[in-house]
Amino acid sequence: MSSRINKSTKHTEVTIDQVAKAANVSIATVSRVLNGSANVSPEKEKAVRKAVAKYNFTPNATARRLAGGRSGLIALLMEESSEEFFLNPFWGQVVQGFSAAITDAGLHPLLLIRPKSGTEDSVFSTLQAGQMDGLAIFSWHRPLKSFEKMLDPKMAVVFGGDLGGSKKYPYVDVDNVKGGYLATKHLIDSGCRNIVTITGDLKLQSGRDRLEGYEKAINNAGLVPNDDLIIHGDYTQSKSEALVRQLLKKKIKFDGVFAGNDLSALGVINVLLQNGIAVPKKVKVVGFDDSPIASRNEPSITTIRQPIRELGAQVAQSLLAILSGQEVEDKLLDVKLIKRESTAVK
Repeated sequence: MSSRINKSTKHTEVTIDQVAKAANVSIATVSRVLNGSANVSPEKEKAVRKAVAKYNFTPNATARRLAGGRSGLIALLMEESSEEFFLNPFWGQVVQGFSAAITDAGLHPLLLIRPKSGTEDSVFSTLQAGQMDGLAIFSWHRPLKSFEKMLDPKMAVVFGGDLGGSKKYPYVDVDNVKGGYLATKHLIDSGCRNIVTITGDLKLQSGRDRLEGYEKAINNAGLVPNDDLIIHGDYTQSKSEALVRQLLKKKIKFDGVFAGNDLSALGVINVLLQNGIAVPKKVKVVGFDDSPIASRNEPSITTIRQPIRELGAQVAQSLLAILSGQEVEDKLLDVKLIKRESTAVK
């Protein structure tokens, strides 16, 4: 009898992923049950309670015990300018979705913003010093090969977006090619024939993919591609405004604009209106993201809706799955055209 008791006491370092596997639920579900959160079905709660009792699991310092002595820190790293991060509401929603999922799992989200002028060495020194268990990487503007070599092979890594075709780590992305196609096709269907695109940052896969969608729609419609109408932006409002001023100064004719994101679309509309060019009567404009500024602007902005919070949450869920020992595949989330005043037929 005493030997059985000793065997039981040795099995105190039970991890939350063991409980999740025994209950056939996610780590996040186990955490919600232990924290008394809502949105857990009675069946799943019963399964979790049974697994907790079976292993005599104590949910103290859950993150530290996750896989035996882990830190419980899960970082979201991005390489962006202060303007892009703080002025673009897209990033706030990504962070909210990511942080909520990580916190629900009993772990600790950590946000790291690296300026584009920073050095890679400084980033990895920070990651190593912090002893991160998992890392989500968004908006990386540099080649991935050298970056991948510097990562700790023991660290769980998921990319937020296809950052250029990594063969080593999975990604969660939205269908940017489809989004660019839908935006441009809508402008064509609305009567536009000289359509400008102000791209996103072409160092990013999202910028290249949205441009690919634009070109596909132009070619499918039988329109003549015009390099003068492809303007290289960087997803910021200030850059977009400067580029539209240059277009007007050069007297390039256009009747539609597909902007790389909603901030860029806002910049386009501002400059057009400042120069007495009516939107949508003279020029129609489509953005990308469906961030809050799209619906609040005057005129409201037609845009491509991507599931922004879900993007952050799905990256977090992929990281949690890897930490639980699961195989994770790439995920591609769908997009949808949202029609508003900036392309309305008048």
